[in-house]
Amino acid sequence: MRSNFPVLNSCIYFNNAYAGPISISLSEHRKKIEKKLLKDVDGFKIDNPIRIKKYQKTISSFVNSKEENTFLTPNFSTGYRYILDMLPISSKILALENDYDSIIAGLEERNFNVDYLPITSDFETQIQNKLQEKKYTVIILSIVQYISGILVDFDALNKIKSKYTNLIIIGDSTQFLGADHFDFGNSPFDVVIGSGYKWMLAGFGNAYIIISENFLEKTGNKLHLISQKIYAGHNNILSYSSLNYMIKFLIKNDFSSLIKLKNNLNDKLKYELDIIGLLDPIIKKRKHHSSIYNIGGDKKLFANLQSAGIRCSFRGNGIRISAHFYNTYREVDYLIKNLKKSY
Repeated sequence: MRSNFPVLNSCIYFNNAYAGPISISLSEHRKKIEKKLLKDVDGFKIDNPIRIKKYQKTISSFVNSKEENTFLTPNFSTGYRYILDMLPISSKILALENDYDSIIAGLEERNFNVDYLPITSDFETQIQNKLQEKKYTVIILSIVQYISGILVDFDALNKIKSKYTNLIIIGDSTQFLGADHFDFGNSPFDVVIGSGYKWMLAGFGNAYIIISENFLEKTGNKLHLISQKIYAGHNNILSYSSLNYMIKFLIKNDFSSLIKLKNNLNDKLKYELDIIGLLDPIIKKRKHHSSIYNIGGDKKLFANLQSAGIRCSFRGNGIRISAHFYNTYREVDYLIKNLKKSY
């Protein structure tokens, strides 16, 4: 598996939350698609609606959504703004402070009534408290926070949804889908939007929008009009095909086993970070966490990690580390060894 990702030969890649590595097999698939376009041109374009329908089916099967309620879009930010424009202007929205920049920007671009809640160790409880104070109609949040890696508690969100049945919950699933199993049909979410270039390992220019029947009923939007809007103009079939290919790749390689590998590795990473005092106190208080961590660190530490061949990112007030199924226990040990040198 690791040999399929060339970047892993030249570094220790703990930067999946920034961009997932591209596989040789995906690169070969993309060449085949480009070759078809090169040979057929207009004939290739004529078949695009058929391809898009096929790709929608692949995504919907992967996450248990309705095929006709599943759409492709170039990136999260574009798809998210489509959804925002489907909400009534009178919507009362609750969002999280310091959530993904594009989530906040999309709200600030519009004249919604928006309140923001700090991300605390019990922010789901705080959401419930806010709902008792004010009749919010929409909650918008990332399923996994891109800076800290904090993972929303699905059970808590389901309880909120059960109690407030008129509530619409919209999630950014970019840092979640591909890193864990997701059953949209039995989730608390009415809409999820996510890009495929991170945990889906699908390269740039592809994302998905998944919409529930509840969202359609509450907002009065029609599927055929949504489809017309999203697919207006020409579409980047090469990028959409990449997402379709990688979903099938993950399934073919036993996605459940891959996630088990990642989770076991994550247990070790979390434990080791805690031992050396670099685990965020908020994370310690929560039941579950993703495989994204933000540790305290400055430019000197970042430079030291880069010099040691460890890829990571500056995010928020620290250095973000993220692990996927292709990482190894030896790489975790190497990371911890280099962190100890700097503290």
